[in-house]
Amino acid sequence: MSHRLAALAYLVFCQYAKPLCALLMSAMIVCSCPSVADTIWLKNGDKITGTLVVKISNKLTVKTSYADDVKINWNDIHSIDADKAILMQLSDGSIVNGRLIHSAEGQVILDEETNTPLVDTELDEIHYINPSRDLIGEGFVWTGNLNLGGAFNNGNSTNRNMQFNGESVLRGLEDRYTVQGYYYWAEDNDQQTQNNARVRGQYDHFFTKKWFSYLNTIQEKDRFRDIKLRSTYGVGSGYQIFESEKLNLSVEGGVSLITQDYYEEANDKHAALRWAVNYNQYLFDSFVQAFHRHEVLYTPRSPSQVLVYSSTGLRFPFIFGLSASTQMDYNFDSRPADDRRKGDTRALFTLGYSWK
Repeated sequence: MSHRLAALAYLVFCQYAKPLCALLMSAMIVCSCPSVADTIWLKNGDKITGTLVVKISNKLTVKTSYADDVKINWNDIHSIDADKAILMQLSDGSIVNGRLIHSAEGQVILDEETNTPLVDTELDEIHYINPSRDLIGEGFVWTGNLNLGGAFNNGNSTNRNMQFNGESVLRGLEDRYTVQGYYYWAEDNDQQTQNNARVRGQYDHFFTKKWFSYLNTIQEKDRFRDIKLRSTYGVGSGYQIFESEKLNLSVEGGVSLITQDYYEEANDKHAALRWAVNYNQYLFDSFVQAFHRHEVLYTPRSPSQVLVYSSTGLRFPFIFGLSASTQMDYNFDSRPADDRRKGDTRALFTLGYSWK
């Protein structure tokens, strides 16, 4: 009887245990194999392993398993060995897709399939690694945001208001298209107290990396400032001081033609000088984005007129592109219609969606 039980146990072991042991051994062998990664050798002798993410300007970003993203000064790198093919733009403007390795003569870009040399190069000749399409002139990058806020009260008092604003930017290597706008409406006890809208469109053409020329138009209406339609058409130039995912700053100057169509006042048309600043920056490890933009239009002829449009605020990103924003808008007209006030201040609290 005992011999039969032993034989049965052996059969069960052969059927189930041996395959399980073989599976465990295979898993151990796979796990014990070293993981393949890109290697960056620094001039001080240190070695960093990870995945090459992007090289823009003088910074190389490497994704590591121990410190997430690491930014390395390009001038501190001695050589690079990439495990897989990466997209690169060289200093002569050529685009190469291959595996970057180092040799005794310098860096070599290999064909991923045939492992044969494509280009002999140096680190100083590599302009971009994994650049976005707009940086190499092969397309556009679309960024923007839409924001909505409002309040509704019914009962002893009845008031409602709605706030909507947004921005869309399409950026190519030499061209940028921008559309910005807002619409604000309010009602108190069935009496409208606010109804104004403004849309600005602008085309920028970069003739150097920093300098650009622009054409723009602004269409504005505000019933309570007696503005049926104020149309502005402008031309000028600008300078892009900073432009990156984290920080953007530009200044602009030019001339504009302003046509003002009023509800009650006499219509008007005149030329003006224009000055504008656009700024946004992520702060505290992208916890919040600060932004400011203002535009000044000055008419020197008598009677002179100064128009100011300003917006300053903070945007707090959440997840999946959602965000909350608080901002202060200020509009100024030195020569308002009738007895209207010169300045209008507006505080906004909105929820929105951003994309990039």
